[in-house]
Amino acid sequence: MAIIAVAGGTGSVGQAIVDALTATKHSVIVLTRTPRPNTADITYLAVNYDDVPSTSAALESANIDTVICAISMLSEESSAVQHKLISACASSTPTRRFVVSSFDIYFNEQHISTVPAAKWQYDALDALAKTDLEYTRVVNGFFLDYYGMPHWKTHLKPWTNSVSVAGKWAVIPGDGTSKGNFITSQDLGRFVARMMDLPRWNKLTTIVGEELTFLQIVEAAERVRGEKFRVIYESMENLADGKISFPEFPEADYGLSTEQWEKALAGIHHLAGMNVALVPTDDPLNKHFPDLKLTTVSEVIESWRGK
Repeated sequence: MAIIAVAGGTGSVGQAIVDALTATKHSVIVLTRTPRPNTADITYLAVNYDDVPSTSAALESANIDTVICAISMLSEESSAVQHKLISACASSTPTRRFVVSSFDIYFNEQHISTVPAAKWQYDALDALAKTDLEYTRVVNGFFLDYYGMPHWKTHLKPWTNSVSVAGKWAVIPGDGTSKGNFITSQDLGRFVARMMDLPRWNKLTTIVGEELTFLQIVEAAERVRGEKFRVIYESMENLADGKISFPEFPEADYGLSTEQWEKALAGIHHLAGMNVALVPTDDPLNKHFPDLKLTTVSEVIESWRGK
């Protein structure tokens, strides 16, 4: 079986992918910046991403076939790390496949000038197009995990995506009719693990989760929590201006100030209000692996029952 390396495999999405890979008995190596002791299922390989030749040599000596980049793209610095990793993979003889750090909504070229994450994805795709590597990016829409926190088991950090099940409030983009596809990080991991066995990848890999409006999520949460939520409808104009009426912001260390939080969340909700969280349905992984059952929003929010 081919050896798969996960960069960022100790991070949030990365851990979900590693969990699924080990559960399906793949040979997994997690690339880290500092040494870690190996476990029964996982080998940790310390690499210096800034030193492309040494990283390439490490990949070659470990006989890495596929690299999944799950490094969180939060800055130009993290984007630069991915570029160096691509260069290292391109010069490693056994390495033939690369998964771009994506695992997000569907960004297209028109988002490059306004959404940093979109720019970093397309920069990586452009770099990969100049190599002989087979590559793809994975589009999965939004994550459901956030609606079960802290009771739903997940590696993801806290984040508020329109609806705060804990706070019993919601800020809905626009008129509330926009839709998106939603999936748990665990289901994402399972699909990515199975994707490793496909003989060929599309340049765009999609996983089509449950299609929902944010109001449907509110309704599911109200049923479980037993009371009505406070709902605010945020105008698309406010969101475009970087403003959003969240009563509180997620408590997680993303290195963002309150002002940066508001701007980032407003931008994401503006995109959501334009249906950008809908996943393209051409040849999704769901079609290749119909046996994989997707978790629903009701199942995730049910973790709040009695809390």
